[in-house]
Amino acid sequence: MKRTTTRTKTLSALIVLLVLVMISTLTAGLSSGGADTPSSWAVENVELAISYGIVPESLQTRYTDPVTREEFCIMAANTYENATGKLITVRKAFSDTNDVHIQKMGGLEVVNGVGGGLFAPNDKITREQAATILARLLTKMDIPLEEAPADYADFVDQNDISEWAIESVGHMKSMGIMQGTGDNRCSPKDNYTIEQAIVTLLKVYDLGVAAKIAQIVEILDEDTPLGAFPLQDETSELRKFAVKVAELVNVERTNAGLVALVDTAVLDAAATVRAIEQETLFSHTRPDGRDWDTVFEDLGITYGLVGENLAMNFEDPQECVDGWMDSDVHRKNILHEPYRKMGVGIHKGSGGELYWVLLLTD
Repeated sequence: MKRTTTRTKTLSALIVLLVLVMISTLTAGLSSGGADTPSSWAVENVELAISYGIVPESLQTRYTDPVTREEFCIMAANTYENATGKLITVRKAFSDTNDVHIQKMGGLEVVNGVGGGLFAPNDKITREQAATILARLLTKMDIPLEEAPADYADFVDQNDISEWAIESVGHMKSMGIMQGTGDNRCSPKDNYTIEQAIVTLLKVYDLGVAAKIAQIVEILDEDTPLGAFPLQDETSELRKFAVKVAELVNVERTNAGLVALVDTAVLDAAATVRAIEQETLFSHTRPDGRDWDTVFEDLGITYGLVGENLAMNFEDPQECVDGWMDSDVHRKNILHEPYRKMGVGIHKGSGGELYWVLLLTD
């Protein structure tokens, strides 16, 4: 017998996690100067960054334009929250902007103002400024900065690097996050472009996800092998099923005139934990007797509104999503307007049966 179940609940707890991907379409906005498509060297990474929810629709254009301080903060805040699963709750106010992403990055002390309570959101970011912000962002994500060798930069224009940026430039080069501009030049005072910012922030995102993968081994029961998480292997059948479920959920939402959801790595991991638990107890109650949403607390994820859809014994993604959509409570959960992110987990039981979990958050 095929079974589904659902529950929605408000959550205000702390949270963290792991793993990969979502489905998204590269969308172009209005052009105001730069190229509307990324340069050939950046295309693949830009598409990935969009799929991970790093790049808002407003920045999916003008890729070769210089990135502004505001635009960099928007993508940096998205990178932090989607890679770690932690909402940034601290804020720092500036008198010349009300952008919440800037306030978040200021609150985390990743960025500073320009003096007098101002932030100068429309000013352009230079390469050395980008290196400094990226180094601070990594530190706030608890990712250690690799020590740079004595000749960490050894650029022909090394003397042009501001003293306050030298260490950060070295860290970013040694970690493979930011390299030179060719001919062994750093070009520290040159503007940083939108596509360059996207590509480097994607590298930061990947490091953040990798840190959560390592962390989850310590959080979960030692008897749960890391191999139980098919999301690490993009070629596995279960991973392909999970990706397809995410795609089908977004088809249903867009058909209903709702915003598509971002399938984040940390929520994929949480959903996988719940899928594994379904083999022991098919319920919104966890095997240890706690409510289902405590998985967020266990994994250090912070969100507000959360929901869960469960299913078992469906054989493929289409059948599973159809089953949810044929159920009033499951359909309402999928089509609940405030949701903005999701995670999909699928577990194959000892008897070959499949357990499906969809987690939804705002």
